[in-house]
Amino acid sequence: MVDIIAECSTTSCLVQQKDLKDTVTNIVKQLLSTFEKNLSEKIEAKVRETTGKLKDQVDSLMIDNENLRERMKAKDKTIETLQEQVSDNNNRAIEAIKLGNYNEQYSIKRNIRILNYPESPNEVLRDEFVNMAKKELKIDIKPDDVQEIHRIPGKEGHTKPVIVKVRNTDLKIKIMRQRGGLKNDIRFHDDITQRNLELMARLKNSEQFENVWFFNCNVFAKQQNGSIIIFDLFDDIEQKLKNKNKIGH
Repeated sequence: MVDIIAECSTTSCLVQQKDLKDTVTNIVKQLLSTFEKNLSEKIEAKVRETTGKLKDQVDSLMIDNENLRERMKAKDKTIETLQEQVSDNNNRAIEAIKLGNYNEQYSIKRNIRILNYPESPNEVLRDEFVNMAKKELKIDIKPDDVQEIHRIPGKEGHTKPVIVKVRNTDLKIKIMRQRGGLKNDIRFHDDITQRNLELMARLKNSEQFENVWFFNCNVFAKQQNGSIIIFDLFDDIEQKLKNKNKIGH
């Protein structure tokens, strides 16, 4: 009987321990479930909060980026406008220089520049020029055919050049054609603007032409193949040669 009671007591203890274990397990599970739920909710809330902040920051950056893009477009447009204005002003300046050079050259179209003509204290250049044209060039001209004549500053230590302006272009051409009869190293040249002289020097220095000369307000250059090209102040020599040769072919 005692054994039976003892056995029941042991069994009861085992049942109680099992129930206790189950109870504890259930409590732990509930606690873990509650903890996990709370933790998950907190994490989700934190993620939503962080995501929201990041989204706000991204939206702000996108707005800033769009504003920056618009400002860049505006600046690009301003730069483009300025470049167009600079290009237009440059073209206008070039045309103004070319026109000014042409007008200057045209105004001295009838001028002759005389080099190495001896200076004397009481020289009367008009009469001396008329006599020289008659005797050495065999051209019959009158004093009133010479509209202007005077010396201009020259290189130090050299005879000052003489500028002569004759009545018309035909008379100038006649004189220039006969200049081979000049004596004593006296030389006649066209009166050429500084810009045209610089253009001629640039053409000669390129060493691509057989001859370079000036005639009737224009600068000419002759290629080795005999082709003649008229050059303007701002012409690109290489490009003009390419265009000329391309047309020639």
